[in-house]
Amino acid sequence: MSRRRDEKHLKLVKAAEEALEQGNYEDAARLMQRAAAYSGLLGDMEKFRMFMGKAGEFYKKAAENLWRSEGKLEASLLYIKAAKCYRDAGHHESAEICNLMVHKYCDAMRRSSPRFEGSALDLKRIGDFLKGRGDLEGAGDCYRWAAEKAEEEGKLALSGGLHRDAGNCRWLLEDIGKTAEEYSRAADKYFEAQEYFEAAWHYNLSGFLLILDGRFKAASEMAWKAGTACIEGKIPVLLDRMSRLCGYLSRGNLHDAEREWSTLRRKMKIDYAQLIERCFRKVRETLKERYPSKYP
Repeated sequence: MSRRRDEKHLKLVKAAEEALEQGNYEDAARLMQRAAAYSGLLGDMEKFRMFMGKAGEFYKKAAENLWRSEGKLEASLLYIKAAKCYRDAGHHESAEICNLMVHKYCDAMRRSSPRFEGSALDLKRIGDFLKGRGDLEGAGDCYRWAAEKAEEEGKLALSGGLHRDAGNCRWLLEDIGKTAEEYSRAADKYFEAQEYFEAAWHYNLSGFLLILDGRFKAASEMAWKAGTACIEGKIPVLLDRMSRLCGYLSRGNLHDAEREWSTLRRKMKIDYAQLIERCFRKVRETLKERYPSKYP
């Protein structure tokens, strides 16, 4: 049994060396990853770390070659793989060097008109990586670029989901205005894809956020669009009531808004209930500023 295990390692390592001789660093890296995984299953962690270190080295070499040949998106994806292998091997400084190359790619994209040689899902992977590292600004940009690429690819529902992801990043950054804009774009794409529930939900979220941002006319438009999506998709009454509530608040109609909210409040999750309560406060403050005699 032990001999067969050694033979398996030797075959994988030999195949990796052959790929290396041919200059195929990515294949060599994958083979080394397989050898590492096999070692890990057998509990040989010394060989696991050794093979993972080699896999990281080969992925990094493949990434460097692509970077020089202008394939920077694909190179970034390989740097992400290299970083993971290095981390698994315990080579944290080498992993961080690879991480910084991914950030360098995103910084370059921000400074120029982005030209994407890969797919929407490639860009999403970069966004996921950056989000996992806590770079919400970079992740939000990547998700937005991915959404635009998905639209070019004719994948409207995917585009909607990626605009939503971009909006989620902006929300965590407490940028209410940009969150509202991304959710509005998400809703537009969902509507085009005939995903009417998601469209209505994100139009409503965008509308409430626009109220918080003091953009009441735009919020009223979102409420109307949400209502239209509810009609088109025959959406259950909850989202339709939300669109009416959003519309009342955007127009400063507190009486009807409070009546609608009294029915809706107990059906809402706490995060969304708190958002709507903030909208009520914003509307009351605005009405007091505009009509101090009427709203003392």
